[in-house]
Amino acid sequence: MLGLAAALAVLVIYDVVYVWPIHRRIVALTERCAGLERSLGGVLDDLAARVQASATQGREHLDRLGERLGQLELTTDTRSYEQAIGCAEKGEETSRLISCFGLTEGEADLVVLLHGEASRRVAVDKFARRLIDTAQV
Repeated sequence: MLGLAAALAVLVIYDVVYVWPIHRRIVALTERCAGLERSLGGVLDDLAARVQASATQGREHLDRLGERLGQLELTTDTRSYEQAIGCAEKGEETSRLISCFGLTEGEADLVVLLHGEASRRVAVDKFARRLIDTAQV
């Protein structure tokens, strides 16, 4: 019985000396982890809000840049066509309009047809033939 009491006393002393401080540390660490999780949750919410605001602002900037790019492309395209028309009026060929102004073959053909010197001669010749044909009838 004395041996049993001694063993029980050793277990109680071991529990008080070693297990109880470890248990207190575990409880303290658990509370600290819970506090850190709460503060991290607040930081994550704040970070999510900032990311959302940055994304919205980025989309707005991208939209503005897209609009500006569209305006610049229109301006550039208009200038290219104006310059191509000027060259076609001076008698330039379609291959030169394609290489110099970035027009497609169809666009260059159309510019030469509408504004080229040769197209004017053909139109004048057709008109003159029609006048001659109607005068003979």
